[in-house]
This record gives sequence, C-alpha cells and structure tokens, in this order.
Amino acid sequence: MKLKELRKANNISQHELAKIIQTSQQNYNRYENEKVKPDLDTLIKLANYYNVSLDYLCERQWNNQIGYIPDGKKDVVKLILQLNEQNTLKTFGYVSGLLAGQN
Repeated sequence: MKLKELRKANNISQHELAKIIQTSQQNYNRYENEKVKPDLDTLIKLANYYNVSLDYLCERQWNNQIGYIPDGKKDVVKLILQLNEQNTLKTFGYVSGLLAGQN
C-alpha cells in the first residue's frame, strides 16, 4: 500500500494521522509496515483524507474500460499501447488465435 509514501508527501506524522482515522499510532504503524491490513472503513477514511481512490491507495492498476490488470500482465499492456495501428491489428489477430487454441 501507498500509506507511508502518501503520509510523507503530505508531511503528517503517524500520530497525527492515527488521530484523524481514529486509531492508535501503534496500530497505524502496523498498517504502514503491512503487518496488519486495515479494514474497509479505515481504508475509506485514508482514501478520503488523501483524496485518492481505494485502487490507488492499494496500488491496484485499474482501467475503466478493461478493469483490473494483474501485475503479471501490466508489461504486456504497456507494450501493446506502444504499437501502431497496423501492428495492433496483427497483435489482435495473434492473441485471438492463442485464445481459440487455449484449453
């Protein structure tokens, strides 16, 4: 999660942030160090405080047109986005063929 990065970028202490989200500094420290996962209500408070989406806070890659992109497939998507129109069409045909042969 981006908790530490966001907190430091906003120049706020763990103690101050813990007060804002109504938890102890020790508990917030556990969230930041990923020893404990915050519950949904806490994640919403944090996202609201930083004015970011839950996906961003949890470092999920989301594209409104195609949905969540798993880590193992992000590099493929990045490469495809660099293709010109002609090569995009070739790639579409190739991938369609792979999917047709997939069990």
